[in-house]
Amino acid sequence: MNGDGRMHILQQGMTWVRGGVERFIMNLYRQIDRDLVQFDFLIPYDMPPMAYEEEARDLGGRVFRSIYPFRRSPWRAETELRRLFAEHPEIGGVHMNVCFPYVYPLAAAARSGVNLRILHSHEGDGLLVDQHQGWRARLIDRQVHRYPTRYFVCSDNAAYLFPDEPYTWVKNGIDTGLFRFDDATRHMVRARLGIPDNAHVIGFCGHLNSRKNPLFALDVFAAYRRMEPGSVFIVTGQGDLEDELRRGIAARGLPDGAVLMLGGGRADMHELYQAMDGFVLPSTLEGLPFVLVEAQCAGLPCVASREAVTGQATVTDLLRFCSLSDDARTWARVLREGVARRVDRASYASRVAAAGFDMRATAAMLQRIYLTEGGRS
Repeated sequence: MNGDGRMHILQQGMTWVRGGVERFIMNLYRQIDRDLVQFDFLIPYDMPPMAYEEEARDLGGRVFRSIYPFRRSPWRAETELRRLFAEHPEIGGVHMNVCFPYVYPLAAAARSGVNLRILHSHEGDGLLVDQHQGWRARLIDRQVHRYPTRYFVCSDNAAYLFPDEPYTWVKNGIDTGLFRFDDATRHMVRARLGIPDNAHVIGFCGHLNSRKNPLFALDVFAAYRRMEPGSVFIVTGQGDLEDELRRGIAARGLPDGAVLMLGGGRADMHELYQAMDGFVLPSTLEGLPFVLVEAQCAGLPCVASREAVTGQATVTDLLRFCSLSDDARTWARVLREGVARRVDRASYASRVAAAGFDMRATAAMLQRIYLTEGGRS
């Protein structure tokens, strides 16, 4: 701890997009006891404003733009990080939230005497296969096994980043009270979006890229709408498939208003879940998706890809799996069966919390580790 009695933990993994990793870090930051633990943030020197940057600063966090590309300038990469740790001896731990095998900041932290060095994998096996080869792959492998003092995973299949190392499952906790179903919010959001009360609303949330498979999600909805005319598809997210997805709406014969593309980085996802009746996630690659925890907390029946989504995402009985080799009609039928069950949606927030996915429990566990293992030697 430093002179003000707080342990400073340097968080790395924030980008300019409000994705799952960013939400995890900020959910944790909001719930941790900031009288005992304070977060600072390590980002690339040339990155646009960080997601949630204004809120992070309001909570007392500092943003250090001190990451330089190692492959272009190894001397600058080392110098800037060593300077950061030398100028801020109050930083007693580094928590790297990564979806790829890169741990150089932990190497610099180790050489600077930082005791707690966490490598936290947030993605399933298969991301960026063969990105590194030859000497660079060997260097990264040595760093992965040498410099972290703790290995965290969002699910068991995320441990591929550090084979044979002991790891701790850190559950993707959320604010369960925020996502708890509320009927008044449901009617308010539907009125705002112009959705009739009796329409079936299916949701999708994620980056609009090949990993999240939004074009197949659109196929699933098109099949669902043939079963339930008047259904509406809410799509939240942005990415390189956005234009193709928009073209695909007309190509599948879906009329205006059947698909609402609401963009990404939204601060009202907890409200949008209330307006939905079901949720689909046909990803080709995942760790343990935040959106499935949030959707189940809101009492939504969910259908996800068996190949990509770990069984550990089955927080409640609302989650069902289909294969990516199944056709869209099969997915739609399974989703429709879930919607037809008409469960007591408000009861699922407590079930998600009881399963250990409330961020207050996650924050308490990580706070103990930060306080007992952080510091300088």
